[in-house]
Amino acid sequence: MTQRFAETLLNGIAAALAGIAAVLRHPSRRFVLWAFAIVVVLVFPIAMVAISKVDDNPDFAPGNVMAPRSRGVAVAAALISRELDVSKWHANDPFFMPGAWLRDMPAFQLGLVGGLARMVGALNSEKGVAFGPNGVDVNLNHAAGLLKYPGTVWKFDTHKSWLPTASAEKQYRNAQRSLDLYNDLVAAGSAGFERKPEALAALVEALVRDLDEVTESIDHHLAAGRPVLLDFGVDGVFYGNKGRLYAYSIVLRELGRDFEKVLAERRQLEAWTRMVDHLAAAARLRPWLVWSAAPDSSFLPNHLAAQGYATLRVRMQAADVLAALK
Repeated sequence: MTQRFAETLLNGIAAALAGIAAVLRHPSRRFVLWAFAIVVVLVFPIAMVAISKVDDNPDFAPGNVMAPRSRGVAVAAALISRELDVSKWHANDPFFMPGAWLRDMPAFQLGLVGGLARMVGALNSEKGVAFGPNGVDVNLNHAAGLLKYPGTVWKFDTHKSWLPTASAEKQYRNAQRSLDLYNDLVAAGSAGFERKPEALAALVEALVRDLDEVTESIDHHLAAGRPVLLDFGVDGVFYGNKGRLYAYSIVLRELGRDFEKVLAERRQLEAWTRMVDHLAAAARLRPWLVWSAAPDSSFLPNHLAAQGYATLRVRMQAADVLAALK
């Protein structure tokens, strides 16, 4: 079946190329083709500007969440819904769509989902809020798995098959529904959300590990020593990290409200608030152009170094909170 589909596709491409060749043999039709090409060249940049949206709103919230539902789980689901329904997912756009030529927005979206995957996985870990006599929670486990799905997969994944496959949007939508269902079951008393120090410590441990990955990605990129004017990958690194930091700043702010009693008992409310504020500050970095010049350059900045400093500051605070929780 796969071979037959591939043959059909190749035959279609051959027929299309033959049609274009026929058009080019007629001067009047050639003018139409050139006009179409000019329209595409003009429309694509305009469309790219119109659809590009890096939504780093620090005040994003899940709305009215009634206890015993988790505000952290609710805002994670709301972030997924926002990227799919409001911003629209462009990280998997095929080459013939304007979104495929964006750099900042797709990197931000992929980083954001990566951060959510790490947080949801920590919630459902052995020390997490939902681990019970039967092990991990089914819905949280389902959501954590789906959030690890590659965000660049469109309706076809030609690296594996020519047949249609599940898109990233579909998988993330199912993850969002699983998070909402879990919260509904928590409200009904059918699922647990244990607000205990060990569960919060597991979340902070996940944060620390991911912050280490952020700084490692910065160090790896800068160590490559690319010429500053030819460093076309710096945007992807910067905005990928930005997406992760943003996801953490929003979710941990709400989880702080979920675990307010635990933080108060350990006298960590102020430290938690300060850590979240610094996370939000790190996520707010948004230069008009991202540069990776030498740290001692007098002419151009190094935005990755600035992002790395802000990340390390948060990591130090997170380590202090983690020690207090343990």
